[in-house]
Amino acid sequence: MRFNDLDESDKLYICETYYNKELSWDKRLDTLSERFDCSRRTIGTWVARLNLTENSQEDSPQLKIAQAKEHNKKTKRFIITWAQNNTPVHPDFMNNVKAYADFINADIHVIAGRYKNPTSVWTNNQEYEERWADEVLEYLDANRHDIHKYVSIMSDVKIQPTAVNPMTGMEGLSGINSCIFGSPKVQMEMIPVLETNSPKMMVTTGACTIKNYTDSKSGKKGEFHHTLGFVIVEIKNNEIFFMRQVTATDQGSFTDLFYRVENEEVTRINRISAIVFGDLHIGSHDKKVVNKTLELMDELHPDHVILHDVFDGKSISHHEEKDPFLQYQKELEGTNSLRREIDEMLSCLADFEEYNTVIVRSNHDDFVDRWLKNTDWRKTVTPKNSLEYMHYSAAILSGEAPNGVIPWVINKQYPHFITLGRSDSYIVNGWELGQHGDIGSNGSRGSLQQFRKLNNKIVVGHYHSPGRKDGALAVGTSTHLRVGYNIGASAWLQSHVIIHEDSKAQHISFIKGEYTTLK
Repeated sequence: MRFNDLDESDKLYICETYYNKELSWDKRLDTLSERFDCSRRTIGTWVARLNLTENSQEDSPQLKIAQAKEHNKKTKRFIITWAQNNTPVHPDFMNNVKAYADFINADIHVIAGRYKNPTSVWTNNQEYEERWADEVLEYLDANRHDIHKYVSIMSDVKIQPTAVNPMTGMEGLSGINSCIFGSPKVQMEMIPVLETNSPKMMVTTGACTIKNYTDSKSGKKGEFHHTLGFVIVEIKNNEIFFMRQVTATDQGSFTDLFYRVENEEVTRINRISAIVFGDLHIGSHDKKVVNKTLELMDELHPDHVILHDVFDGKSISHHEEKDPFLQYQKELEGTNSLRREIDEMLSCLADFEEYNTVIVRSNHDDFVDRWLKNTDWRKTVTPKNSLEYMHYSAAILSGEAPNGVIPWVINKQYPHFITLGRSDSYIVNGWELGQHGDIGSNGSRGSLQQFRKLNNKIVVGHYHSPGRKDGALAVGTSTHLRVGYNIGASAWLQSHVIIHEDSKAQHISFIKGEYTTLK
């Protein structure tokens, strides 16, 4: 095949493969050689004729200025987003970002993004191959910044905007620091750390520019997941920072915690559609985090409160039944009393009585049912739990507890609480909130990678590590960060998800019992 025989789709394929940094250079050449049935040397010639050279991307004076950008070391708040080269910004969104930055006294950083789209109407007739919209030039950033002892903005890392998982392989680039990467996708990952270290979070920003992709498969997937958004970082002191992702509507308006930003005006809100708690595990819960969240709910008045793993099951846990030393310690402390644990759960749930509360059927709820099925009460059940064994067995045999013992117990005291079954759905503002996250499709083990393939957006629990893969979110935990069994490096973080009335969701994560400096 000759170069002159290449049509427009062939050239697009060569461009996309050449700039796909997820593949090694040798792999890119081999892929193109196989596609066009020619030698690697021929491919190299075609690349040169198409002017697809790395050096050509460094001729832009705008980029050189961005590479020398410094951050303001006195600033306590930062807003970070991403802009594609040769692409207009979303004007309403960018104006709202500027208005919010002024309101909270934040510095704006716009990470300079690259994407080779020769079919774009904005690519032609440029003085240089790369330009960025005039509206972002004063904020344009292509440098790396350590804005806090534990936070880095990775503006010097250029990620292909069509990358399915933009942060793959980036875990070690920032050392111990949480890090922010520029990408039009909105994703979050927690990296395990040892107990004495600050939590490490990796996030992507979302974009401030409009959609501008090729009509290839990867281009269409990138267009589908393109999200207007930014990351906000708040610095409280040398040890504590807060980080959140904010996503906007197609019109460019957005909500962050207590504030709605629309038409360049910032207003205080007093209502949200839902709050999804990090897994509670009452008895192991962090009272400071729960109380702070209840204070937040007093201000934001959620229409729905979603709770995961309200029951812990420590008293009858099958994970500990064969450890005689631990059983002896639990006997001394009285923590092997099922009645005591259930009474504590019911007492704590009184804090949610005034809300439209939904209890998601979770794996720790199953501990009681499993205990009833697998234990011979005459031989291994402690006398203090014998009556509960009989009582709960009778409830199952009589059909009073079709969804399990814990939902039945909760509804006896709180009949207006909604207690879901394993396959139940509960949708709020387009988000599926009825699944715990431990069970995936066809009974397999659940994961965010799997849930992102569903036909609707979803928020799950179970993992105790907050995460986000596009439209699939996981809350963290509401427990203490160390509860005995998560030894070694841990990715746990106390984190909830709130769903705003504009249907946009964001994580609220706690560091040392606090989640913001905005109040």
